[in-house]
Amino acid sequence: MTINRKNREISRSVMKVLVVLTLSLLGSLLIARLGAGRESILMMFLLGVLFVTILTNGYIYGIAASVAGVVLFDFFFTEPRYAFLIYSAVDVMLLLFFLVTAVVSGTITSRLQKQISISHQSELTARLLYKVAEDFLHITGKRNIILRGIKYIYDHTGYASRVILDGDDQEYFSEQYAQSDMEGLTIPIQGVAKQMGSLTLYCGRDELTFQQELVVKTVATQLGAALDREYSYREREEIRVAMERERLRSTLLRSVAHDLRTPLTALTGASSLLTDKFEQLSLEEQKKLAADISEEMIWLANFVENILNMTRIGEGQLFLHKEDEVVDDVVNEATSHMSRILQNRHLEVSLPNEVISLPMDGKLVVQVLVNLLDNAVKHTPLDSCIDLKVGILGNDVVFEVCDNGNGIAEDIMNRLFDGFTTPKNNIIDGKRGMGLGLAICKAIVEAHGGAIRAENQPAGGARFVFSLPNGGE
Repeated sequence: MTINRKNREISRSVMKVLVVLTLSLLGSLLIARLGAGRESILMMFLLGVLFVTILTNGYIYGIAASVAGVVLFDFFFTEPRYAFLIYSAVDVMLLLFFLVTAVVSGTITSRLQKQISISHQSELTARLLYKVAEDFLHITGKRNIILRGIKYIYDHTGYASRVILDGDDQEYFSEQYAQSDMEGLTIPIQGVAKQMGSLTLYCGRDELTFQQELVVKTVATQLGAALDREYSYREREEIRVAMERERLRSTLLRSVAHDLRTPLTALTGASSLLTDKFEQLSLEEQKKLAADISEEMIWLANFVENILNMTRIGEGQLFLHKEDEVVDDVVNEATSHMSRILQNRHLEVSLPNEVISLPMDGKLVVQVLVNLLDNAVKHTPLDSCIDLKVGILGNDVVFEVCDNGNGIAEDIMNRLFDGFTTPKNNIIDGKRGMGLGLAICKAIVEAHGGAIRAENQPAGGARFVFSLPNGGE
């Protein structure tokens, strides 16, 4: 507490004593004129002493009011009047008892008031500390934690502060850091295992109150606990991400090896048969083996292209090379890739009457159509129908791939485009795939500013719809 503040408080207390004694004297004179006895007048002064004790801080003012009451009673109400003399032994005893009673009552009242004040202050402090501890539980992020602590300190002490963490070049300070030329009180920020930094409070030579000191130390403690929790969470998160990355890498390698084995085995068998028994085979058998090799090579090329695209997407290197492309040309290129894979399935293509041209990366959009058509082939039996429709809806060009297969299982509907999502069964051609095709479709379509969705048709089968903005992104 500064000297000026203490002087102002003393002046106010003295004024309160004078006002209460004046009112007690006036009240005593009034009841004396009404015929009240000296005992009643003394009670009026005793009441004034109690009021002084309640309205001021410290029993000194109560004792002073008691002495002043004795003097006033002697001057105004004992014989001889208006003189500081006492002739009656009864009056002396009366004043003596009054003085003792006033001093004891004032002291007890002062102590009681002080206890009440301490209890109230303790309650406020406990509420404040609880709020500080509770707020730190819900804050995440190193910077947010530190700035919240600095703000708490300024709000409840009025002093600027600065936080420096070990191993961190950045300093954190409050907006009032211009006072940094002041002397500071440095408090360590202690974590569970080690000291994490320090907190400096710029209070100059001011003496902190108990509550201010408690707030600063509590904030430093909560800073240590919150930062320790933040570092632990970050370490766990890095470990989790590393484990997930390792799991995905293992899954990818396992899936690639598994999915390459089947077509490579077929290629090896067909090519060996052609090489070893070419002359013994009929022309139809030779064409059949060549067609099988071609189909497997197309599948492998599409498979490798998907892996390369997924790698680019994962590394954030999927760059679009947009040019104005005619939709009919893009669709024709995609269907030409599928001609050998469709086998006996019937592909119905429906295009708009007018020629549509829109900015797109034609190679990637062809990949989207090939993936959707290949997905339809995998999940439809032979002699089934697959529809590819293109239309205009508002400012978008909408592509639809529909089939009459068994539709999409409900358990994978919500994660169909997440990658590595494959149905447990219902693979018609035996090539299960890695579940990357639809994830790549989503990434390519969204990179164009479009949207893609999947749904089951009421009459059966699945429908995949994606749209591209007609005016480009």
